[in-house]
Amino acid sequence: MGDLSVKTPKGFRLVHCETIDSTNSEAMRRAHNGEPSGLWIWAETQSAGRGRSGRKWESARGNLFASLLLRLNCPIQTALQLSFVAGIALHEAVTRIAPADLSRAFALKWPNDLLLQDMKIGGILIESFELGTKPGSTAVIGTGLNVSGHPNHALYPATDLAAHGLIATPASVLGELVTAMAEWLEVWDEGAGFAAIREAWLSRSVQIGRPVRIRLEGGDVSGVFGGIDEMGSMRLIDGEGAEKRITAGDVFLTSAE
Repeated sequence: MGDLSVKTPKGFRLVHCETIDSTNSEAMRRAHNGEPSGLWIWAETQSAGRGRSGRKWESARGNLFASLLLRLNCPIQTALQLSFVAGIALHEAVTRIAPADLSRAFALKWPNDLLLQDMKIGGILIESFELGTKPGSTAVIGTGLNVSGHPNHALYPATDLAAHGLIATPASVLGELVTAMAEWLEVWDEGAGFAAIREAWLSRSVQIGRPVRIRLEGGDVSGVFGGIDEMGSMRLIDGEGAEKRITAGDVFLTSAE
């Protein structure tokens, strides 16, 4: 194991693994064994990578799979805001290495996806929990990015950096990601700075007013993306102008009817 020359900011550490079941699972195991905050787990491949709702995350070599373990003083509900922090950091990491014309094609999609020209290129999985009677919460932020390849059969149309002419390595992207994450965690300040996070996320998100379809447990609903509220819920505006607040669901961009 080694860090492969990926430098981490003060207060953060990095463990590199050739193959692992899941970077999130490893971070959670280490958390239960007393690992301090600020640990990044990075793997070349995963045998059991996962995304939201327990879905399999294809983990071919050449793409980025990394998780960050954080010990927090805030409650679990506040820790869920980290999906927005992580989204901003991932967006910033790729736009820092991309040419200007391609940088403008990246956008964040609620709740936890990074798009490139409306195709999924990255995703985030937040897992938070309490450990015994200790105050606060523990969170693991899992990040996956398609660097050199992408799945051909997925819930959402996918792409990768190489397909758009951007030649990068997982290490080069991770180097930008760990820096951006440290910067935006300071802004977030365990929830105290969420207003600034919300503004930064919206400025990088798909356009307000884009038609969307949301897959919910009780069926699909459609409308236009109205942004996110002060708690991070999605604002969905239906055809009659009524607003719904969505706290969980799969979002698909659609064409205007």
